[in-house]
Parts: sequence; C-alpha cells; structure tokens
Amino acid sequence: MLQIKRSHSDDYGLLADIWLNVSLKAHDFIDSAYWTSNKMVMQEMYLPQSETYVGWDQGQIIGFISMVEKHLAALFIDEAHQCKGYGRQFMEYVKKDRETITLRVYVKNEAAYRFYLKQGFVIAQEQMDEGTNEREYEMVWKRKAEKIEFI
Repeated sequence: MLQIKRSHSDDYGLLADIWLNVSLKAHDFIDSAYWTSNKMVMQEMYLPQSETYVGWDQGQIIGFISMVEKHLAALFIDEAHQCKGYGRQFMEYVKKDRETITLRVYVKNEAAYRFYLKQGFVIAQEQMDEGTNEREYEMVWKRKAEKIEFI
C-alpha cells in the first residue's frame, strides 16, 4: 500500500536518480545529455523549491510528485514500480486540496499524456518547449462542481 509523505532534503539524491532514469527512458526522443546535464539542477534547485511528496511502499521509495502551487511540475515512478496504480494514487493525493491543476507533457510521450487524460485532464494548448525544442501539450484538470440539490 502506498504511503505518501512530504519529502526531505535527504530524499533529493534518490529522487533525482529516479527522475533521470525515468526521463531517459520516457523521453528517448531527446538527447540523453540534456537529462544528465540537468540532474543536479533537479536535485539542488527544482526539488527544494517545489512541494514534493514521496511515495513509499514496503519501506522503499517508489516515486514522487512535485507541485508548484497549482502546477504539476513532476510525477515520476521508478520503472520497477510503474503500471501498479501509484501514479493515479499520487494524482488523487494532490487533487484533494486543489481546484485546478496544470501540467506540461511532451507530445511524443504518448503514455504520459494518455495517463493524464484518464485522470481527467484536457489538452488546453500545444506549444514548443524552448529547452528541448520539442512539442508539448499544456493540460488542465478542474474539479467538477458538486451538484447541489434543492428540496
């Protein structure tokens, strides 16, 4: 069973390793040098500046999710733990306290953007990522208003 808790600086090295390994595989259409050159930036800048939650199962870290206000900055599940529902559980965790969530995902990362569609996100626009010169979707999730019945 997944346990989610706020990350600590002691976690950042392992989280950056997960980020790098998953990024290299999921984004094989981008030169690997881009990812390896950004690993320390992820570890020392992005993770400390975001609201990051770590997922634990049976005593080991299986992945993490990072939010910057209402923007989903990162959702990475260690390759050995993918396709087990952890991504959905992370999404449920961050949705419970937000009305809207935005994110960006590469168009070529079909598995990821299809996952987000299943989580209720819609494609708002397509744009170019300046760092990689790859097309990406900006996606948005909005909490549905609860239906109020009047008697």
